Amino acid sequence: MYRLLLCILCCLVLSAIPALGNPNLEELGQKAVAAAQKALDPHPVDACLTNAATAGLNGSPCTPLLDTFSNLTHVSLGKGSLMPVHERWGEAPWAAFVSRANDDTLDMVLIRMGPAGIDLAGPVNVRVAAGTDFAPFISIFGKQAFSLVTLANGWADGIPVRLMAGALYHDHLCCGVSTGYLISNYILDQFPLSQGQSYLYLGIPAWCQDDLIMTALNVTPGKHGYVTMAYPWGRPWQTKEKSYSNLGGIIIRKDSSGGEARVLSFDWQFAAFKNFAGLSPDAPLDWKATPWLHVLYNRFLASRAYRPAAFVSTVASKRFNTPAQVNELTRLGTNPLTVLLGPDPQWRTTP
Repeated sequence: MYRLLLCILCCLVLSAIPALGNPNLEELGQKAVAAAQKALDPHPVDACLTNAATAGLNGSPCTPLLDTFSNLTHVSLGKGSLMPVHERWGEAPWAAFVSRANDDTLDMVLIRMGPAGIDLAGPVNVRVAAGTDFAPFISIFGKQAFSLVTLANGWADGIPVRLMAGALYHDHLCCGVSTGYLISNYILDQFPLSQGQSYLYLGIPAWCQDDLIMTALNVTPGKHGYVTMAYPWGRPWQTKEKSYSNLGGIIIRKDSSGGEARVLSFDWQFAAFKNFAGLSPDAPLDWKATPWLHVLYNRFLASRAYRPAAFVSTVASKRFNTPAQVNELTRLGTNPLTVLLGPDPQWRTTP
């Protein structure tokens, strides 16, 4: 009996002692918010980007930070102003607080949190216009600059909430994520499911849009709803009869008797975009060296988000009369483009 009581007493004492080196997350979050509010004063915190949903600190999840940020500011998940950015589990927690003083001013501070406390970077106006230099953002925010700046501008631009959700999962808002929003809406509008049907999407070619498409259509590799195959982005599929350019993936609607496959094409409408952005018709579009192009292209697509059929089209379709024929499209060694469009004589010699 004595040993049992001693054991219980030890357990009670140990349970009352915080884990060694594990900071109080609520206190840490309070310090982060206070520092952000002071740095952004006199304007309030209007939005918050954070990895708290997936972050970890000394082995503990950081999800309680989401409540702290929401309780101490006006940001919330429901309003779309508290935005969880997806990262690998266990990354150190951070939060970027944003204040929108006016249409041209979008001030941001980035606060990184750790056992030793908080570290603040900024504030800096991250509102992007044509020609905006990202070098100052990179010098202040480091490798997170592109992610934070594009997401913050997407929020300020009123990007559709479902597009923002896909971008947060993708961890940044590049133009490729926006194309996935239009393609997903096109599929749901033009190729809807009926009872007993399901989608299978083939990313051929695959690009940033695929992360949004998987979430929008609920097609994941684990549920056998998504497959990707290596194919050069931008390369046309050239048969003897026809050239298929701007390929945008393959969507298959499966049912108990087989299914129907459609090859999609995405028209980027670069000429219209250049006009929208005030660029000359012959201006080069260097997406890597000129990151502000992504922000402006997202604005361009968002202003036309209600017209997915203006960008997306079906270039070929085929009915399969047995489930085995549908399954054959994803087997090793099968080229779905050959099956659906016909052989491309140059494909074997293409690196």
